[in-house]
Amino acid sequence: MCRALSFPFAFIAACSSDPAVTPTTDAGTDAALVVDAPATTDTPAIGDAGHATVCGTERPVITSVRGTEGLVIAADGTIYYSQSHAVGRIVPGMDPQPGWAQLPAAASTVWGIAIDVANHRLLVGSPATRIIYAVDLRSASPMGVSYLTGAGSPNGLIMGTDGALYYTDFGGGHVYRVTGTGVGARTRVTLTPVSGADGIAFHRDGSLYVEGYNDGTLVRLTLTGNMESDRSVVVTGLRAPDGLAFDAMDRIYIGGGSGLIRLDADGTNPVVLRMGLSAPANVEFGSGALPCTDIYVATGTTMVRYEMGDTAGASVPWH
Repeated sequence: MCRALSFPFAFIAACSSDPAVTPTTDAGTDAALVVDAPATTDTPAIGDAGHATVCGTERPVITSVRGTEGLVIAADGTIYYSQSHAVGRIVPGMDPQPGWAQLPAAASTVWGIAIDVANHRLLVGSPATRIIYAVDLRSASPMGVSYLTGAGSPNGLIMGTDGALYYTDFGGGHVYRVTGTGVGARTRVTLTPVSGADGIAFHRDGSLYVEGYNDGTLVRLTLTGNMESDRSVVVTGLRAPDGLAFDAMDRIYIGGGSGLIRLDADGTNPVVLRMGLSAPANVEFGSGALPCTDIYVATGTTMVRYEMGDTAGASVPWH
């Protein structure tokens, strides 16, 4: 049966026969809210293939990172984050480098970021120019060059295990697949729009999860031949879902409203992890030099880090 759960920052409707779980919170603060016991250690972490992955202990100072939407963390723990006209970078052991990679002046708004490991580049979406840019990670003076024009409002960007880029067009509501080592060419993945298509993430079973920012949904797309062949609704009633990630237990993490929540793999049992965030967006797990159970959230004010996670992030192509 379907039930509705009311939380301080979101209203979530999910299907379950379990009794409602209402965590204790201290709304109005920005402290981490512990509703289940955290792990006592995160090194080594157990990845989703069941093997031990050695993770670091570094926690860089991130409070100077302001007003970012896009966020991705590389295998070595380097953090890349979006800025107006640019991409910033935090290399483990170093201070943040705002403006590390410059984009054209017209790219006043920058949203999603993905790491294309095979081609040694970042792919960065700007709705202001309707362009996805490529940034060469090997360059001494990295700059964004046009990769895909006419991209609409590129919002969530993610690499697939097939080596292609998948992205959501926030305005049009569709998901697109982009291929090409130079200039990219896109094909449409979705059959019908997702309202305000936003955060996007692949599940280990190959299905693609997409958030609907406008209607507060999380949908699961089954892909056949890189095209949608089936769709199901995982969760409804979310408040402005924006960031999306999985952990190694297939649990779902969503940044939206004013906080960070965790759901079981089937979309039930919501747990509030953090409250009091301003416009939380992309969600990423640490890796490399960083603790793999730490969760980073890009917000409208500062970047924040949730340090009480109990499970490493799911395996992804760029890790």
